[in-house]
Formats: sequence, structure tokens, C-alpha cells
Amino acid sequence: MGSVELFFYYLLAASSPLGVAVTNASLGALTLFFLWRAIRGRFRPSPAAWLLASFLLWQVVSALLSPFRSVALRGILDSWAWIAFFVGASLPAIARREAFPKWAGFLTLSAALTVPVSLAAFFLGTDFRRDLLVSKAAAGTVNAHGFFSHHLTYAGVMATVVLVAGALALYGRGRRWAWWVGSAAAGVGLVTSLARTYWVGLLPSAILLLWRKGWKVVAGAALAAALAGAILVAAGPDGLRRRVASLWDPDNASNVERLYLWKSGLDMWKERPVAGWGPNAYESAAGPFKAPYAGNIHYPDHEGFRSRSHCHNLYIMTAVQTGTVGLLLLLAFFVSAFREIARQPETSLRIGATAALTTFLVGGVFEFNGGDAEVATLLFFLVGLALGRGGPAPGDPEKGP
Repeated sequence: MGSVELFFYYLLAASSPLGVAVTNASLGALTLFFLWRAIRGRFRPSPAAWLLASFLLWQVVSALLSPFRSVALRGILDSWAWIAFFVGASLPAIARREAFPKWAGFLTLSAALTVPVSLAAFFLGTDFRRDLLVSKAAAGTVNAHGFFSHHLTYAGVMATVVLVAGALALYGRGRRWAWWVGSAAAGVGLVTSLARTYWVGLLPSAILLLWRKGWKVVAGAALAAALAGAILVAAGPDGLRRRVASLWDPDNASNVERLYLWKSGLDMWKERPVAGWGPNAYESAAGPFKAPYAGNIHYPDHEGFRSRSHCHNLYIMTAVQTGTVGLLLLLAFFVSAFREIARQPETSLRIGATAALTTFLVGGVFEFNGGDAEVATLLFFLVGLALGRGGPAPGDPEKGP
């Protein structure tokens, strides 16, 4: 792994919590190295890689069969971020051994740099990107989004950082206190995002992260987290309390909308069960399926659906876009990925990637996070990195796994 490739490897980590432009540039550069390895026969696809490649190819078939063919064919490009999996899997052993802690360090440091902005937005009630310090809301009611345009994107990245830094704090080497600080900082950013999707998604992942430490540690951590959460809700702004309470409120408009988005999405799947409607064709096709449910959704200032581009569920959305075939391929990929990650010898990478993928999949029940380029790039790169296991051949320091 040469110095240029190593530079872009670190740059992808450093840019991931800050914005998509530099991240895409880094991924593009690393993709060129991946293609060079593949051409030279130095990338051996694993079963998970073949399954993901099959899913991406099926998207092309689905687009060609779509009644909105031109829209669907353009929508194939939305899966660009998923290429990060192949890039991560192709990297040499140094990327997941000696260089991984530094990669995670750049990622964690950049994430920590976003927290002051998020805290200011949260407690001042100001969205810096949109309101420019003029229009203010009550403290704790603004969804902090760091330097991204959406709070769910910010939350997805912060949740991944929490788990990667947490894995290194528990199982890594060196100054573990620094990883604890970084994980806690990213956790603060996650709280200020008010993103319930990733709050819920983090719970099973935290158990996975601590499981090797024994059930007493897991129970103690759960008790501490519950106590901290209770204090935070009791002493925090009213907006935070209302957001937490909305998790189990069946009359909350956002919860009701998700329910009917799922119902209408299932109706769409039934209409075209094999190949679906095609990538990115949801907005073009969903109108007639959503119309019967629109009158059941009541926001304070709006009646009907707010979400237009997706149905807030990774699995239903995959079925809508690519049909049953696409959904089965994607689920098979995730199962295979978990099995292959389990064989990763680097403990912190193995556990961090497993926990991050778990959060992504649990969050996918409530959000179409596979279509969030910033989240998907970081997550799939990390998963691909964890799948690779081989070292360089004797006398060939550049040879990848």
C-alpha cells in the first residue's frame, strides 16, 4: 500500500464526518487502486462480495424492466456509495492492522470537531445552515446536523464513530482513554441530532460491543446508560423530553406517517413483486399508492405525507425498487457479511464493524439509510475493510488480501 493510496485512505476517514465532496473524491481515488488490483488479479471476491455485486447488477435488470426506465437507469448511480465495500475489501493487510487505528483516529477527531457546532445549534435553537442566526426555536428542538444538510445523515455517521471508537477503547492498544473521549464526543453529537432511528439502533450494538467483557459489564453499562438517559431527559430541554417520549407515542405524526409509508410501500411491492419499480422510481410511482392513506396523517401545520423520495424503511424500499429478487440478494449479502466479519483476526475491527453494521440494519427498519450516501460510504467501507483478512505475499508488500 503506497503512500498515495494511504493518504486517500486516511482522507476518506477524516472527511466522512464533515461532508460528502472530499469523501467522494477520496473514494474515487481509492476505487482506481481497487480497479488496478482487480485487473492484476489481486482481488479475490468473497461470497459476500459476489452477493453484493449480484444485487447491484440486479438493479440494472430492474431498471430496464421499470415502467419509469429513464428515471430508474439514472437511479443506478445512487448506489455509487456501495462501491466502498469492494474498495475496503481489496485493501492490503496493513490497512486493517497497523494503519486502522490511525484511520479510526482521523475519523474520530473529525467527528469530535463537529460537536461544538451541533451543541450550539441544539442549545441556541438555531439551524446555522438555514437560519443564519436570525430565526430561532426553543432550545432542544432543532435537530443538529453538524456540517451535513440532514440530521439523519449526521446521526448515522456519529453512530458509526461511537462504535468504532468504542471498540478501540475496549479492545485496542495504546491510549484507550482517548478512544473513550472520542466515542463520548460522537455520542453527544448523536444525542443532539434528535435522531430516534439511531438511538434505537445503537442499543443492540452497544450490547454486542460489550459482550466479550461478560454479562456483569453489560448489565452495569445498561444500568449506567439508563441512569444517564433519565438524568438527561429530566434535566434537559423540553424538546429533548418530547422527542424521547415520541418513541412510543402511537399518535405522533411522524410515527403515523412511517406506518402508512410502510403500508403503501408494501402495496407497491405487491403490484410488481419480482423486479420492483426500479432504482429511484419511488417518487414517480408512489402517488396513487399513498393517496388512500394521506388523510390519516395530521401534522400541526400540514396534513398528509411529508416524505416523498422514500418510504423510511431499507427493506421495504429495496423490495419496492428491486422486487423480491433484489431483497433476497441484499439480505443474503448481509448474512454473509456477518459470517465473514466474524473471521477477522483484528478484534477491535471485527467487533466495531459488527456493531456498526448491526446499528445500520436496525436503523434500516425506520429509515432508508442505504440511500444516504455519506452513511453508506462510511459503513460499507468499514464492512469491506473488516472482511479482508489476508496479508501480503512474501516479497510483495503491495499485494492485497
